[in-house]
Amino acid sequence: MNRLSTKKRGSRGFTLIEVLVGITIFALGMLALAHLQGNLARNSGDSNARTVGANIAEEVIEAARIFSQIPTDPDGIADAFEDIQDDQWSITRGGVVYNLTSVVTDYYYQEDTGSFSITQPPTVIYPDMKLLELTVVWNDSQEFQIGDGQSTSGQLDSGSITLTDIISSITSGSGGKVVLNSKINSVYSPPVNYNPGENPDIISIQLGANKFKESTTPLPDVIRTDESVETRFDVVTYSQDDAGATFLRREEFRVISCECTLRAAYSAGDGGLRPTLWEGNEYTEAEYVVKPWGESANNRQSDFCSLCCRDHHDGGSGSNDQGADPGRSQYNPFRSGDDYYTSGAISGDHKHYNRDKSGNLNLADSDGNTYMEACRMIRKDGFFRVAQDLRQEGLNSFPAEYLDDTVEVAEYSGYVTDAVSTYEYDMGTTNLYEQNPPILTAAADMPTPLVFPASTSATATIMSAVGITEQQLRARGIYIDYMSDDLRSKINCLDLGGDGASCEVPNVTTALEIIPFFDVQLTWLSRWNELPINDPIDVSNEAIKDDNAHSRGFASLQSGLGVSTISSAVHKGNLGLTGTDPVDLTYADDEEIYYLHAQVDDGSGTPPALSDTVISGDITSSVSGVKASDVEIEATGAQCDRTNTGFECVLEEGAIDPRLTVSNYFKNNTTLVACSDELVIHGQEHIATNGTGNWTRFDLPPSSTSTAHIVIKQDIC
Repeated sequence: MNRLSTKKRGSRGFTLIEVLVGITIFALGMLALAHLQGNLARNSGDSNARTVGANIAEEVIEAARIFSQIPTDPDGIADAFEDIQDDQWSITRGGVVYNLTSVVTDYYYQEDTGSFSITQPPTVIYPDMKLLELTVVWNDSQEFQIGDGQSTSGQLDSGSITLTDIISSITSGSGGKVVLNSKINSVYSPPVNYNPGENPDIISIQLGANKFKESTTPLPDVIRTDESVETRFDVVTYSQDDAGATFLRREEFRVISCECTLRAAYSAGDGGLRPTLWEGNEYTEAEYVVKPWGESANNRQSDFCSLCCRDHHDGGSGSNDQGADPGRSQYNPFRSGDDYYTSGAISGDHKHYNRDKSGNLNLADSDGNTYMEACRMIRKDGFFRVAQDLRQEGLNSFPAEYLDDTVEVAEYSGYVTDAVSTYEYDMGTTNLYEQNPPILTAAADMPTPLVFPASTSATATIMSAVGITEQQLRARGIYIDYMSDDLRSKINCLDLGGDGASCEVPNVTTALEIIPFFDVQLTWLSRWNELPINDPIDVSNEAIKDDNAHSRGFASLQSGLGVSTISSAVHKGNLGLTGTDPVDLTYADDEEIYYLHAQVDDGSGTPPALSDTVISGDITSSVSGVKASDVEIEATGAQCDRTNTGFECVLEEGAIDPRLTVSNYFKNNTTLVACSDELVIHGQEHIATNGTGNWTRFDLPPSSTSTAHIVIKQDIC
């Protein structure tokens, strides 16, 4: 019985009480696990939010360092050092709203103590650094879980993080802006070593007081899609002593050609900037005014064309205009009155032109008209603005051996500085000098005459089969910008011996330092021609290519005896640096030509005898984006050469079926042909891809003519 009773007791299972206790224990465990998981999720969310908040703070601070200029941009386009101010804003990421607050304190360098202070010196414009304290707050009602039954309970108020950092006014993004406080005689930057350029491509021009100025070689960028050109070069001012050269200032230039669309129907808010001017120690911040404007006609040209098309217009009125000095508000103050509209919606603007189907220049005077433009850009506080047009006052060319040694460089540099000083003196202080500007004195006409090699037949360069058979000729242009009345007052003050505050130009001791002039290498931008054409000397004249990969001004001995007169021709304005087609009717008046003389003592063979028959004409393009200036030519039975705007051929005596072939014109996926009303087409080939195979051959007439014009057209003549 005892065994039975024991067996029954062991097989009866769990009691209800035991089951309830087990369920309770399991439930408590699950609740604890859920609580743990909730705390883990909450803490993970807290950690993630804090990480994102820290990342946002770092991003904002790093973005603040990358500013492109010091003063505030009135157009709101560029980030500026002065835009770093107290502010509040919000950013949403991952569904979480992060509220940001910046507190900024300006610090200024104190010269007398050599330390920084929040006190702004009376002559200082911009702070030297900013202390940025950035606070990022998220989930304002959120509390952090500290432990079981414990939370922050308002002690932390919300999730937040604060970062503090120093933002210097001289950063990697604006390191070139070394002169910050232009009204004091100090430069807040360490001295920077500079290596002057090498002769003969880069020539140092003397400014006095051991200071020099030089221009880098212009490098064109040919944007082949629509045949526009962007040429870049810098002008550097530096000081020189026995210890070496020290960088003082860099002026960065771009010169561009563009196709634009005119916006003559404008209203309040439409317009563009006034031209950027040189004021002696820096370039002005141009004023935005209501005036006619334009926009880039396509996106297959320089990125700067949007600014060029918008701003390169005159007209309107601004608060900074000066009635006694109207030239400061014009892009080319030396234009004649006939070049401006005097009535209508675009009154006050200079005239713009496009080309018709015959390649002729026509006025673009209605809203929506396309037109051709060329602009000079200057970097101002980190980004480019449209400056007044280039104005070449002198052109000089030399044989290969000149400017190879220091004596010749000093000779040429001395001429440039003397000629510019005389130009400035002749300009005087009279208002409106642009109506009767002085002329830069040629080297041979200086008080102490300087005769450059090959500038006369008596000093001709010698080429012969037993001597020099080929040489790279050289060309240099002297440019002097328009000078406002204010700038000329400062220049005259320095001429009279003033300095410092009385002249309002810091760190300057001579007037030459603030006269806006520069000397530029133009060898590969000039058009080179020779007479007689091709013999006894032939000078290269290829279409412009990227980074000066083309050949121009390379003289090669051909055959025969005699004298060759070689010319280099450059447009005096912006087109001289882009080498592109005329954009207005004044092109011929704005072309500068310099002549060199070569004597051929001996040759190999007898050149073909030339007749008196001369055939010449213009080469133009009626196709948008196709430059006539890139068209190249070759001939049989004639000696031919390209000019800036066309061609010239001299028939050989007894030539049978003389012909002229034009080539190097193309546009992707477009059939182009060369047409002429006077020349008869002998054959054509055109391939609309890759820019190869496009050529047209013309029969040359037996009699002289100057109207054998050639036009590049689309599809058919």
